[in-house]
Amino acid sequence: MKTPKISAAIISLSCLLPVIAVLGSEFTSPDEWHMVNTNAVNKWFAERQSQASTSFRVWRGVAADVARREVRLLAEAVGRRSGITAEFLLIGPNSDRAYEAAAVTVALPGDIVRAVESIGVKRGGGVGSRDFRFWPVGERMSVSVRRLDVEGDVERPVQSLISDQEPDEPLLGEGGVVFTGGSWEGDVCRTDTQMPCSVMSLYNDKGSVFDLPFQVGQGEVYGRLSLAETLPYGALLEVVIRPLLPADGLPRVLPLSLEVALQAGGGFTVACVSGGKELKKGDLPEALLWLKEQHGAGRELFVTLAIDEAVPLKRAVEVARVFVMLDGAGLKLDGKPDGGLYPRALTPLEQWREREGRVPQPYELHLRLDAGGGWQKKLVFIEEDWTVPGLDPALTPREYPFEEWKQLPELVKKAGGPECKVRMLFVYAPADAPMSAFMPGVNVLAERLPLVYVFSE
Repeated sequence: MKTPKISAAIISLSCLLPVIAVLGSEFTSPDEWHMVNTNAVNKWFAERQSQASTSFRVWRGVAADVARREVRLLAEAVGRRSGITAEFLLIGPNSDRAYEAAAVTVALPGDIVRAVESIGVKRGGGVGSRDFRFWPVGERMSVSVRRLDVEGDVERPVQSLISDQEPDEPLLGEGGVVFTGGSWEGDVCRTDTQMPCSVMSLYNDKGSVFDLPFQVGQGEVYGRLSLAETLPYGALLEVVIRPLLPADGLPRVLPLSLEVALQAGGGFTVACVSGGKELKKGDLPEALLWLKEQHGAGRELFVTLAIDEAVPLKRAVEVARVFVMLDGAGLKLDGKPDGGLYPRALTPLEQWREREGRVPQPYELHLRLDAGGGWQKKLVFIEEDWTVPGLDPALTPREYPFEEWKQLPELVKKAGGPECKVRMLFVYAPADAPMSAFMPGVNVLAERLPLVYVFSE
């Protein structure tokens, strides 16, 4: 009499197993990921371990073929439905963001970086990995994927997994992804454990190993990118990564420092320097032509603009406008020089001069020449009183004249008080003043007020 009950229980349990599998794939909030294909992963790893050599490097879940210049890694599909937004194509095994991803890698992000570096590709840097870095930096990589749980499945471009509402200009396309290399502290890869542990992000994530080659905010993913198909929960994937090089086979990334000085005749001399080596020197039109040629040859130009402090402010603005116009159209502005300015600091919107409507109010640094030819300097802090009637605060400017630049940090502390969170400085200087007239003030406040805009008077 008990046997039928046992059989019924077994039958009921067998019916429930598919349901449990489906439920396992329904990630809707941060949660730990547990590997599904332990035996298959161990087998894959053992087979590659047996081939390990100086030209075939192996880490758990990832292998690098140095001769063929390709990296292969394993990932498990999260099981999310098609049409669902995903912020990440791949995340690391320690991530709790499976609910935002398409698949989870077996290998740690740091080991994936080591594998890519072993085939001769240098890591770059993610957005925000240095001050005023707004573009992902790194070599382009092509990425393809195939299912190991489907016999005979062939590689296909990874972008086939993503549906883009703007198919003519896809965020993930033939241009590949950027090997930014993750976030590191010495020899420790922080991306291994620091959420979201992104391996391949669909927006600009500072710590991601791979990023998109565009400026893409997190909010832009929603309503534009979604999963093109449903991969079953735990489906074992092999992801193949290869360098996507220009026709000449040379590295795509060309970091440049453009050192700009004023010529005696009123023009500009531009020295194009990379890695301490001067590659080109000429006037501004000659430099721009050379940059165009490099871009045409497949180089991706990451430019830091260094303008000599002897250049008058109005002339510095002319130069900055040229490169701001070209940002994202032939070159990419990347950071600022030591003791210098990011180019957009010299091209603020004129409407920002009006204090009404600015939230929050920046600190203001004002310079003007006195009758004796000396510089008069003052700091201005605009107090905001939100207790008055209406939706706008009452503004009360407080002026703090000073003589020496070394006095400025203490004045900032005094004016704003210990609770002030403002990080922005507006500089107002005569158009004919050399940049050296105000840059000492900018630099002495660089740590406290790093975001700077300069207005010509």
